[in-house]
Amino acid sequence: MRRLISRRHMLRGAAAGATGLAGLAALAACGETQVVTKEVPVETTVIKEVPVEKIVRETEVREVPVEKIVTQQVDRVVTKTVEVEKVVEVEKVVEVEKVVEVMVEAPPEARTVKIEHATDHTSGPRGAAMQWAIERFAIERPDIKVKFIPQDHIYYEKIAVEAVAGTLSESNLLNGVSFQQFQGAGVWLNIDDILAKKDGYDPSNYWFQPDIYSDNMDQSYPYDSTRLQGPLYGMPYQGAIGGLAYNVTLFEAAGANQPTEGMRYSDLLEEMLKLRDPENDVFGIRATRSEQFQVFPQMYGYNNGQARVDGPDGAQLWGPPLDDGWQGWQDIVDYIHKDNVSYTPEQRGDLSAEFGDPFSAGKQAVEIGGVVYSTGFRAPRISDRFEWSLGPMPWGENTNHANFEWNDQPHIVAGTATVTGVEEQAVDWVYFLAGPDVQGRVSIDRGHLPLWKEVADLPVANAAPPDGMHHLYEYIANPNLRAMQWYVPGGFYSEIRALWRPQMDLALVGEASAQESLEKASGQVNALLKKFQDGLSMGDVSR
Repeated sequence: MRRLISRRHMLRGAAAGATGLAGLAALAACGETQVVTKEVPVETTVIKEVPVEKIVRETEVREVPVEKIVTQQVDRVVTKTVEVEKVVEVEKVVEVEKVVEVMVEAPPEARTVKIEHATDHTSGPRGAAMQWAIERFAIERPDIKVKFIPQDHIYYEKIAVEAVAGTLSESNLLNGVSFQQFQGAGVWLNIDDILAKKDGYDPSNYWFQPDIYSDNMDQSYPYDSTRLQGPLYGMPYQGAIGGLAYNVTLFEAAGANQPTEGMRYSDLLEEMLKLRDPENDVFGIRATRSEQFQVFPQMYGYNNGQARVDGPDGAQLWGPPLDDGWQGWQDIVDYIHKDNVSYTPEQRGDLSAEFGDPFSAGKQAVEIGGVVYSTGFRAPRISDRFEWSLGPMPWGENTNHANFEWNDQPHIVAGTATVTGVEEQAVDWVYFLAGPDVQGRVSIDRGHLPLWKEVADLPVANAAPPDGMHHLYEYIANPNLRAMQWYVPGGFYSEIRALWRPQMDLALVGEASAQESLEKASGQVNALLKKFQDGLSMGDVSR
Protein backbone atom coordinates (compact mmCIF):
# COMPACT_ATOMS: atom_id res chain seq x y z
CA MET A 1 0.00 0.00 0.00
CA ARG A 2 1.29 3.36 -1.03
CA ARG A 3 1.16 5.92 1.81
CA LEU A 4 0.51 9.59 1.28
CA ILE A 5 2.39 11.69 3.78
CA SER A 6 0.77 15.10 4.37
CA ARG A 7 3.07 18.05 4.85
CA ARG A 8 0.52 19.58 7.20
CA HIS A 9 1.33 17.31 10.12
CA MET A 10 1.69 20.05 12.73
CA LEU A 11 -1.46 21.28 14.34
CA ARG A 12 -2.00 24.00 16.95
CA GLY A 13 -3.43 22.92 20.20
CA ALA A 14 -6.55 24.83 19.41
CA ALA A 15 -7.06 22.88 16.15
CA ALA A 16 -6.49 19.55 17.84
CA GLY A 17 -9.07 20.39 20.41
CA ALA A 18 -11.56 21.33 17.75
CA THR A 19 -11.19 18.04 15.74
CA GLY A 20 -10.73 15.64 18.62
CA LEU A 21 -7.77 13.36 19.29
CA ALA A 22 -9.84 10.17 18.66
CA GLY A 23 -11.12 11.37 15.34
CA LEU A 24 -7.64 12.10 14.11
CA ALA A 25 -6.48 8.57 15.05
CA ALA A 26 -9.34 6.95 13.11
CA LEU A 27 -8.62 8.97 10.01
CA ALA A 28 -4.97 8.02 10.14
CA ALA A 29 -5.89 4.36 9.80
CA CYS A 30 -7.16 4.82 6.28
CA GLY A 31 -5.13 7.82 5.13
CA GLU A 32 -3.53 11.17 6.14
CA THR A 33 -5.31 14.36 7.09
CA GLN A 34 -4.74 17.69 5.23
CA VAL A 35 -5.08 20.70 7.52
CA VAL A 36 -6.16 24.05 6.09
CA THR A 37 -5.76 27.07 8.31
CA LYS A 38 -8.80 29.29 8.74
CA GLU A 39 -7.89 32.87 9.57
CA VAL A 40 -10.28 34.52 12.02
CA PRO A 41 -10.15 38.33 11.96
CA VAL A 42 -9.48 40.07 15.30
CA GLU A 43 -9.72 43.86 15.30
CA THR A 44 -7.01 46.20 16.61
CA THR A 45 -7.84 49.88 16.62
CA VAL A 46 -5.57 52.63 15.27
CA ILE A 47 -6.73 56.15 16.11
CA LYS A 48 -5.96 58.67 13.47
CA GLU A 49 -6.48 62.39 14.25
CA VAL A 50 -7.72 64.43 11.37
CA PRO A 51 -7.53 68.21 12.06
CA VAL A 52 -10.58 70.22 11.10
CA GLU A 53 -11.48 73.80 11.79
CA LYS A 54 -14.31 72.96 14.20
CA ILE A 55 -15.16 70.03 16.48
CA VAL A 56 -17.52 67.49 14.83
CA ARG A 57 -19.97 66.27 17.45
CA GLU A 58 -20.88 62.96 15.70
CA THR A 59 -17.84 60.75 15.38
CA GLU A 60 -17.55 58.99 12.03
CA VAL A 61 -16.15 55.47 12.22
CA ARG A 62 -14.91 53.80 9.04
CA GLU A 63 -13.79 50.21 9.02
CA VAL A 64 -11.33 48.92 6.45
CA PRO A 65 -12.68 45.57 5.17
CA VAL A 66 -10.40 42.55 5.23
CA GLU A 67 -11.29 39.58 3.01
CA LYS A 68 -12.48 36.52 4.88
CA ILE A 69 -10.60 33.33 4.17
CA VAL A 70 -12.97 30.62 2.95
CA THR A 71 -12.22 27.09 3.96
CA GLN A 72 -13.35 24.04 2.06
CA GLN A 73 -13.61 20.38 2.91
CA VAL A 74 -12.77 18.03 -0.01
CA ASP A 75 -13.32 14.26 0.05
CA ARG A 76 -11.50 12.27 -2.63
CA VAL A 77 -11.91 8.44 -3.02
CA VAL A 78 -9.27 6.44 -4.84
CA THR A 79 -10.13 2.91 -5.99
CA LYS A 80 -8.08 0.03 -4.82
CA THR A 81 -5.91 1.97 -2.46
CA VAL A 82 -8.74 3.70 -0.59
CA GLU A 83 -6.96 6.93 0.10
CA VAL A 84 -8.80 9.72 1.86
CA GLU A 85 -7.49 13.23 1.89
CA LYS A 86 -9.42 15.22 4.44
CA VAL A 87 -9.23 18.98 4.57
CA VAL A 88 -9.66 20.12 8.15
CA GLU A 89 -10.43 23.70 9.11
CA VAL A 90 -8.09 25.14 11.72
CA GLU A 91 -8.77 28.58 13.18
CA LYS A 92 -5.88 31.01 13.03
CA VAL A 93 -5.93 34.40 14.73
CA VAL A 94 -5.32 37.21 12.25
CA GLU A 95 -5.07 40.86 13.25
CA VAL A 96 -7.27 43.22 11.29
CA GLU A 97 -6.45 46.92 11.34
CA LYS A 98 -9.50 49.03 12.08
CA VAL A 99 -8.99 52.70 11.21
CA VAL A 100 -11.09 55.12 13.22
CA GLU A 101 -11.03 58.74 12.12
CA VAL A 102 -11.60 61.14 15.03
CA MET A 103 -12.34 64.72 14.14
CA VAL A 104 -10.42 67.19 16.36
CA GLU A 105 -10.25 70.97 16.32
CA ALA A 106 -7.16 72.29 14.53
CA PRO A 107 -5.03 74.82 16.51
CA PRO A 108 -5.58 78.42 15.40
CA GLU A 109 -3.11 79.66 12.87
CA ALA A 110 -0.49 81.96 14.49
CA ARG A 111 -1.04 85.64 13.65
CA THR A 112 1.91 87.94 13.21
CA VAL A 113 1.26 91.67 13.43
CA LYS A 114 3.38 94.74 12.87
CA ILE A 115 3.49 97.89 14.97
CA GLU A 116 5.41 101.09 14.36
CA HIS A 117 7.57 102.59 17.09
CA ALA A 118 8.62 106.23 16.70
CA THR A 119 11.57 107.43 18.80
CA ASP A 120 14.68 109.60 18.74
CA HIS A 121 16.71 106.91 20.54
CA THR A 122 18.76 106.18 17.46
CA SER A 123 22.39 106.33 18.66
CA GLY A 124 24.64 106.49 21.70
CA PRO A 125 23.69 104.76 24.96
CA ARG A 126 19.98 105.38 24.36
CA GLY A 127 20.14 103.86 20.91
CA ALA A 128 22.06 100.88 22.28
CA ALA A 129 19.39 100.16 24.90
CA MET A 130 16.59 100.52 22.35
CA GLN A 131 18.31 98.18 19.89
CA TRP A 132 18.73 95.64 22.69
CA ALA A 133 15.06 95.98 23.59
CA ILE A 134 13.87 95.42 20.02
CA GLU A 135 16.06 92.32 19.61
CA ARG A 136 15.00 90.89 22.99
CA PHE A 137 11.31 91.52 22.28
CA ALA A 138 11.60 89.77 18.91
CA ILE A 139 12.72 86.62 20.76
CA GLU A 140 10.03 86.78 23.42
CA ARG A 141 7.21 87.83 21.10
CA PRO A 142 7.86 86.56 17.57
CA ASP A 143 4.20 87.26 16.80
CA ILE A 144 4.84 91.03 17.01
CA LYS A 145 7.15 92.75 14.54
CA VAL A 146 8.34 96.18 15.69
CA LYS A 147 9.15 98.61 12.91
CA PHE A 148 11.61 101.26 14.08
CA ILE A 149 10.63 104.80 13.00
CA PRO A 150 13.47 107.28 13.73
CA GLN A 151 12.53 110.85 14.55
CA ASP A 152 14.43 114.00 15.46
CA HIS A 153 14.56 114.96 19.14
CA ILE A 154 12.62 118.11 18.24
CA TYR A 155 9.54 116.21 17.13
CA TYR A 156 6.70 118.51 18.22
CA GLU A 157 5.67 119.55 14.74
CA LYS A 158 5.96 116.00 13.38
CA ILE A 159 3.71 114.65 16.11
CA ALA A 160 1.20 117.48 15.63
CA VAL A 161 0.92 116.87 11.88
CA GLU A 162 0.54 113.12 12.31
CA ALA A 163 -2.01 113.52 15.11
CA VAL A 164 -4.21 115.72 12.93
CA ALA A 165 -3.80 113.43 9.93
CA GLY A 166 -4.40 110.24 11.92
CA THR A 167 -1.09 108.73 10.84
CA LEU A 168 0.71 108.43 14.18
CA SER A 169 2.78 105.34 14.88
CA GLU A 170 1.12 102.96 17.32
CA SER A 171 3.88 103.62 19.87
CA ASN A 172 5.48 107.07 20.29
CA LEU A 173 8.18 108.51 22.53
CA LEU A 174 6.72 111.88 23.60
CA ASN A 175 6.81 114.54 26.28
CA GLY A 176 3.89 115.92 28.24
CA VAL A 177 3.36 118.88 25.91
CA SER A 178 2.66 116.74 22.86
CA PHE A 179 0.47 114.45 24.94
CA GLN A 180 -1.60 117.26 26.45
CA GLN A 181 -1.98 119.07 23.12
CA PHE A 182 -4.25 116.32 21.82
CA GLN A 183 -5.62 114.71 24.97
CA GLY A 184 -9.41 114.52 24.84
CA ALA A 185 -9.48 114.56 21.04
CA GLY A 186 -9.47 110.77 20.62
CA VAL A 187 -5.86 110.74 19.47
CA TRP A 188 -4.52 108.53 22.28
CA LEU A 189 -5.62 105.07 23.44
CA ASN A 190 -6.69 104.53 27.06
CA ILE A 191 -4.79 101.43 28.12
CA ASP A 192 -6.16 100.88 31.65
CA ASP A 193 -8.34 97.86 30.75
CA ILE A 194 -5.55 96.11 28.85
CA LEU A 195 -3.04 96.69 31.66
CA ALA A 196 -5.48 95.34 34.23
CA LYS A 197 -5.52 91.95 32.46
CA LYS A 198 -1.76 91.48 32.68
CA ASP A 199 -0.44 89.01 35.24
CA GLY A 200 1.91 90.71 37.67
CA TYR A 201 0.99 94.27 36.72
CA ASP A 202 1.58 96.46 39.77
CA PRO A 203 1.34 100.27 39.50
CA SER A 204 3.65 100.67 42.50
CA ASN A 205 6.61 99.24 40.55
CA TYR A 206 7.19 102.52 38.66
CA TRP A 207 8.14 106.10 39.45
CA PHE A 208 5.18 108.20 38.35
CA GLN A 209 4.72 111.73 37.14
CA PRO A 210 1.15 112.86 36.44
CA ASP A 211 -0.20 114.50 33.29
CA ILE A 212 2.47 113.39 30.84
CA TYR A 213 0.91 110.03 29.99
CA SER A 214 -2.06 110.19 32.35
CA ASP A 215 -4.98 112.56 32.63
CA ASN A 216 -5.03 113.48 36.31
CA MET A 217 -4.78 117.29 36.00
CA ASP A 218 -2.82 117.12 39.25
CA GLN A 219 -0.25 119.84 39.91
CA SER A 220 -0.20 119.38 43.68
CA TYR A 221 3.05 119.34 45.61
CA PRO A 222 4.13 116.96 46.83
CA TYR A 223 2.21 114.64 44.52
CA ASP A 224 2.19 110.87 44.83
CA SER A 225 5.13 109.70 42.74
CA THR A 226 5.09 106.20 44.22
CA ARG A 227 2.49 104.57 41.95
CA LEU A 228 0.88 104.98 38.55
CA GLN A 229 -2.53 106.60 38.65
CA GLY A 230 -4.90 106.56 35.70
CA PRO A 231 -6.43 107.10 33.34
CA LEU A 232 -3.28 106.00 31.54
CA TYR A 233 -2.47 106.37 27.85
CA GLY A 234 1.12 105.17 27.99
CA MET A 235 3.93 103.94 30.22
CA PRO A 236 7.00 105.60 31.76
CA TYR A 237 10.33 105.20 30.02
CA GLN A 238 12.96 107.98 29.74
CA GLY A 239 13.47 109.52 33.16
CA ALA A 240 15.52 112.68 33.69
CA ILE A 241 16.47 114.33 36.97
CA GLY A 242 18.87 116.97 38.24
CA GLY A 243 21.67 116.15 40.63
CA LEU A 244 25.33 116.73 41.37
CA ALA A 245 28.45 115.23 39.76
CA TYR A 246 32.00 116.19 40.72
CA ASN A 247 35.62 115.62 39.77
CA VAL A 248 37.10 113.65 42.68
CA THR A 249 40.64 114.12 41.40
CA LEU A 250 40.36 117.94 41.42
CA PHE A 251 38.86 117.99 44.92
CA GLU A 252 41.63 115.78 46.29
CA ALA A 253 44.37 117.78 44.60
CA ALA A 254 43.04 121.03 46.09
CA GLY A 255 42.44 119.57 49.55
CA ALA A 256 38.76 120.57 49.32
CA ASN A 257 35.95 118.80 51.15
CA GLN A 258 33.90 116.63 48.83
CA PRO A 259 30.09 117.10 48.77
CA THR A 260 28.33 115.53 51.73
CA GLU A 261 24.70 115.26 52.86
CA GLY A 262 23.59 118.47 54.56
CA MET A 263 26.06 120.70 52.71
CA ARG A 264 24.27 123.85 51.54
CA TYR A 265 24.94 125.78 48.35
CA SER A 266 26.92 128.35 50.33
CA ASP A 267 29.05 125.56 51.85
CA LEU A 268 29.71 124.13 48.40
CA LEU A 269 30.78 127.57 47.20
CA GLU A 270 33.48 127.71 49.88
CA GLU A 271 34.94 124.43 48.64
CA MET A 272 34.82 125.52 44.99
CA LEU A 273 36.80 128.65 45.85
CA LYS A 274 39.60 126.39 47.14
CA LEU A 275 40.02 124.50 43.89
CA ARG A 276 39.58 127.38 41.47
CA ASP A 277 42.84 127.51 39.46
CA PRO A 278 42.99 130.44 36.97
CA GLU A 279 46.46 129.50 35.72
CA ASN A 280 45.25 126.10 34.55
CA ASP A 281 41.75 127.30 33.60
CA VAL A 282 40.10 125.12 36.26
CA PHE A 283 36.66 126.35 37.42
CA GLY A 284 34.39 125.25 40.21
CA ILE A 285 31.00 125.06 38.48
CA ARG A 286 29.04 126.05 35.41
CA ALA A 287 26.36 128.72 35.89
CA THR A 288 23.42 128.11 33.53
CA ARG A 289 19.85 129.24 33.04
CA SER A 290 18.70 125.61 32.87
CA GLU A 291 15.43 126.26 34.62
CA GLN A 292 14.58 122.67 35.34
CA PHE A 293 17.79 121.19 36.72
CA GLN A 294 19.70 124.14 38.18
CA VAL A 295 17.70 127.36 38.49
CA PHE A 296 14.47 126.08 40.02
CA PRO A 297 16.04 123.70 42.58
CA GLN A 298 18.25 126.54 43.81
CA MET A 299 15.27 128.92 43.91
CA TYR A 300 13.23 126.42 45.89
CA GLY A 301 15.90 126.55 48.58
CA TYR A 302 14.78 130.09 49.38
CA ASN A 303 11.01 130.13 49.01
CA ASN A 304 10.16 126.43 48.81
CA GLY A 305 7.66 127.31 46.11
CA GLN A 306 6.71 125.76 42.82
CA ALA A 307 7.26 126.68 39.22
CA ARG A 308 3.60 127.06 38.37
CA VAL A 309 0.55 129.30 38.63
CA ASP A 310 -3.10 128.33 39.01
CA GLY A 311 -5.54 129.54 36.39
CA PRO A 312 -9.31 129.94 36.84
CA ASP A 313 -11.74 127.04 36.39
CA GLY A 314 -9.21 124.63 37.81
CA ALA A 315 -6.75 125.00 34.94
CA GLN A 316 -3.17 124.32 35.96
CA LEU A 317 -0.53 126.38 34.16
CA TRP A 318 3.23 126.65 34.48
CA GLY A 319 5.02 129.82 35.50
CA PRO A 320 8.30 130.74 37.23
CA PRO A 321 8.32 131.74 40.92
CA LEU A 322 9.31 135.14 42.27
CA ASP A 323 9.03 135.94 46.00
CA ASP A 324 12.37 135.18 47.68
CA GLY A 325 13.20 132.60 45.03
CA TRP A 326 14.96 135.22 42.93
CA GLN A 327 17.88 134.98 45.37
CA GLY A 328 18.63 131.47 44.10
CA TRP A 329 19.04 132.91 40.60
CA GLN A 330 21.21 135.69 42.07
CA ASP A 331 23.56 133.08 43.57
CA ILE A 332 23.96 131.43 40.16
CA VAL A 333 24.72 134.72 38.40
CA ASP A 334 27.23 135.56 41.16
CA TYR A 335 29.17 132.40 40.36
CA ILE A 336 30.36 134.28 37.27
CA HIS A 337 30.43 137.97 38.13
CA LYS A 338 31.23 137.97 41.84
CA ASP A 339 32.78 134.69 42.97
CA ASN A 340 34.64 133.86 39.74
CA VAL A 341 34.05 130.13 40.16
CA SER A 342 32.17 129.77 36.87
CA TYR A 343 33.25 130.47 33.31
CA THR A 344 31.15 132.65 31.01
CA PRO A 345 29.07 131.21 28.13
CA GLU A 346 31.68 132.54 25.69
CA GLN A 347 34.50 130.61 27.40
CA ARG A 348 32.72 127.27 27.25
CA GLY A 349 33.88 126.29 23.76
CA ASP A 350 37.59 126.79 24.42
CA LEU A 351 37.44 124.87 27.69
CA SER A 352 35.59 121.95 26.11
CA ALA A 353 38.32 121.26 23.53
CA GLU A 354 37.90 117.85 21.92
CA PHE A 355 36.04 116.40 24.94
CA GLY A 356 32.67 118.01 24.28
CA ASP A 357 32.22 119.98 27.50
CA PRO A 358 34.41 121.54 30.24
CA PHE A 359 33.49 118.92 32.86
CA SER A 360 34.53 116.02 30.60
CA ALA A 361 37.71 117.96 29.75
CA GLY A 362 38.64 118.08 33.44
CA LYS A 363 38.29 121.88 33.62
CA GLN A 364 35.19 121.99 35.84
CA ALA A 365 34.99 120.51 39.33
CA VAL A 366 31.20 120.45 39.92
CA GLU A 367 28.29 119.98 37.55
CA ILE A 368 24.76 120.53 38.85
CA GLY A 369 22.19 119.46 36.30
CA GLY A 370 21.14 116.56 34.09
CA VAL A 371 24.59 115.03 33.73
CA VAL A 372 23.71 112.61 36.53
CA TYR A 373 21.01 110.72 34.63
CA SER A 374 22.94 110.41 31.35
CA THR A 375 26.40 109.38 32.50
CA GLY A 376 26.65 106.96 29.59
CA PHE A 377 27.35 109.94 27.34
CA ARG A 378 30.17 111.32 29.54
CA ALA A 379 31.92 108.10 30.55
CA PRO A 380 33.55 107.47 27.13
CA ARG A 381 34.75 111.09 26.97
CA ILE A 382 36.26 111.00 30.46
CA SER A 383 37.56 107.45 30.24
CA ASP A 384 40.25 106.99 32.92
CA ARG A 385 41.74 110.50 32.74
CA PHE A 386 40.30 111.36 36.17
CA GLU A 387 38.04 109.93 38.83
CA TRP A 388 34.51 111.29 39.09
CA SER A 389 31.44 110.60 41.17
CA LEU A 390 27.85 111.53 41.84
CA GLY A 391 27.18 113.14 45.18
CA PRO A 392 24.36 114.40 47.40
CA MET A 393 22.53 117.48 46.13
CA PRO A 394 23.06 120.66 48.25
CA TRP A 395 20.35 121.73 50.67
CA GLY A 396 18.56 125.01 50.17
CA GLU A 397 19.66 128.09 52.05
CA ASN A 398 16.54 128.07 54.24
CA THR A 399 15.35 124.46 53.88
CA ASN A 400 16.72 121.38 55.57
CA HIS A 401 16.55 119.22 52.48
CA ALA A 402 17.56 119.18 48.84
CA ASN A 403 15.12 120.01 46.06
CA PHE A 404 14.79 118.17 42.78
CA GLU A 405 13.18 118.71 39.41
CA TRP A 406 12.55 115.75 37.13
CA ASN A 407 10.63 114.70 34.06
CA ASP A 408 9.86 111.69 31.96
CA GLN A 409 9.46 111.09 28.25
CA PRO A 410 7.00 108.20 28.13
CA HIS A 411 5.80 105.93 25.38
CA ILE A 412 2.25 106.85 24.40
CA VAL A 413 -0.07 104.47 22.54
CA ALA A 414 -1.93 106.21 19.73
CA GLY A 415 -5.51 105.53 18.69
CA THR A 416 -3.98 104.31 15.45
CA ALA A 417 -3.65 100.95 17.20
CA THR A 418 -7.43 100.63 17.15
CA VAL A 419 -7.57 101.30 13.42
CA THR A 420 -4.86 98.71 12.71
CA GLY A 421 -6.31 96.24 15.22
CA VAL A 422 -3.20 95.92 17.38
CA GLU A 423 -4.26 97.55 20.64
CA GLU A 424 -3.13 94.70 22.90
CA GLN A 425 0.12 94.17 21.02
CA ALA A 426 1.01 97.87 21.20
CA VAL A 427 0.36 97.86 24.94
CA ASP A 428 2.44 94.70 25.31
CA TRP A 429 5.33 96.54 23.66
CA VAL A 430 5.27 99.70 25.81
CA TYR A 431 4.66 97.55 28.90
CA PHE A 432 7.80 95.59 28.03
CA LEU A 433 9.83 98.79 27.54
CA ALA A 434 8.78 100.04 30.99
CA GLY A 435 9.52 96.72 32.70
CA PRO A 436 12.50 95.26 34.54
CA ASP A 437 14.34 93.75 31.56
CA VAL A 438 14.61 96.90 29.47
CA GLN A 439 14.93 99.30 32.38
CA GLY A 440 17.67 97.08 33.77
CA ARG A 441 19.45 97.34 30.44
CA VAL A 442 19.05 101.13 30.56
CA SER A 443 20.88 101.10 33.90
CA ILE A 444 23.87 99.55 32.09
CA ASP A 445 23.95 101.84 29.04
CA ARG A 446 22.97 104.87 31.19
CA GLY A 447 21.40 107.07 28.59
CA HIS A 448 18.62 108.08 30.97
CA LEU A 449 17.13 107.45 34.40
CA PRO A 450 15.43 104.01 34.74
CA LEU A 451 11.91 104.27 36.15
CA TRP A 452 11.43 100.68 37.31
CA LYS A 453 12.09 101.03 41.04
CA GLU A 454 13.90 97.75 41.67
CA VAL A 455 16.65 98.71 39.23
CA ALA A 456 18.15 100.64 42.15
CA ASP A 457 19.07 97.30 43.78
CA LEU A 458 20.97 95.91 40.79
CA PRO A 459 24.77 95.72 41.18
CA VAL A 460 25.26 96.72 37.52
CA ALA A 461 23.16 99.83 38.10
CA ASN A 462 25.45 100.94 40.92
CA ALA A 463 28.78 99.98 39.38
CA ALA A 464 31.38 102.60 38.44
CA PRO A 465 32.09 104.66 36.46
CA PRO A 466 31.17 107.04 37.83
CA ASP A 467 31.39 106.29 41.51
CA GLY A 468 28.40 107.06 43.70
CA MET A 469 25.75 105.81 41.25
CA HIS A 470 23.51 105.00 44.20
CA HIS A 471 22.89 108.73 44.57
CA LEU A 472 20.93 108.72 41.31
CA TYR A 473 18.33 106.42 42.84
CA GLU A 474 18.31 108.44 46.04
CA TYR A 475 17.42 111.54 43.99
CA ILE A 476 14.33 109.94 42.47
CA ALA A 477 13.26 108.44 45.82
CA ASN A 478 13.44 111.86 47.53
CA PRO A 479 10.00 113.12 48.63
CA ASN A 480 10.90 116.68 47.56
CA LEU A 481 10.40 115.98 43.89
CA ARG A 482 8.89 118.63 41.68
CA ALA A 483 7.93 118.42 38.05
CA MET A 484 6.70 120.96 35.58
CA GLN A 485 4.38 118.24 34.30
CA TRP A 486 4.43 120.07 30.98
CA TYR A 487 0.71 120.82 31.33
CA VAL A 488 0.49 123.85 29.05
CA PRO A 489 -2.94 123.84 27.37
CA GLY A 490 -3.04 125.44 23.96
CA GLY A 491 0.69 125.87 23.45
CA PHE A 492 4.08 124.26 23.39
CA TYR A 493 6.64 124.45 26.17
CA SER A 494 9.14 125.56 23.52
CA GLU A 495 7.18 128.81 23.28
CA ILE A 496 7.75 129.43 26.98
CA ARG A 497 11.47 128.72 26.71
CA ALA A 498 11.74 131.07 23.74
CA LEU A 499 10.64 133.90 26.04
CA TRP A 500 12.33 132.78 29.25
CA ARG A 501 15.88 131.88 28.25
CA PRO A 502 16.97 134.99 26.29
CA GLN A 503 16.14 137.22 29.27
CA MET A 504 18.00 134.95 31.67
CA ASP A 505 21.02 134.92 29.35
CA LEU A 506 21.29 138.70 29.70
CA ALA A 507 22.17 138.25 33.36
CA LEU A 508 24.76 135.57 32.63
CA VAL A 509 26.64 137.84 30.21
CA GLY A 510 26.38 140.83 32.57
CA GLU A 511 23.90 142.91 30.57
CA ALA A 512 21.18 142.78 33.24
CA SER A 513 20.95 142.07 36.96
CA ALA A 514 19.65 138.74 38.17
CA GLN A 515 16.44 140.23 39.54
CA GLU A 516 15.77 142.36 36.45
CA SER A 517 16.22 139.46 34.06
CA LEU A 518 13.99 137.20 36.14
CA GLU A 519 11.22 139.78 36.42
CA LYS A 520 11.26 140.48 32.69
CA ALA A 521 11.32 136.80 31.78
CA SER A 522 8.49 136.05 34.22
CA GLY A 523 6.37 138.89 32.88
CA GLN A 524 6.64 137.64 29.31
CA VAL A 525 5.97 134.05 30.28
CA ASN A 526 2.93 134.97 32.34
CA ALA A 527 1.51 136.95 29.41
CA LEU A 528 1.83 133.85 27.26
CA LEU A 529 0.23 131.74 29.97
CA LYS A 530 -2.70 134.17 30.09
CA LYS A 531 -3.09 133.75 26.34
CA PHE A 532 -3.23 130.00 26.81
CA GLN A 533 -5.73 130.40 29.64
CA ASP A 534 -7.96 132.72 27.61
CA GLY A 535 -8.01 130.21 24.79
CA LEU A 536 -9.01 127.50 27.25
CA SER A 537 -11.76 129.66 28.81
CA MET A 538 -13.23 130.60 25.41
CA GLY A 539 -13.21 127.01 24.20
CA ASP A 540 -10.59 127.55 21.52
CA VAL A 541 -8.66 124.64 22.99
CA SER A 542 -10.06 121.66 24.84
CA ARG A 543 -7.47 121.42 27.60
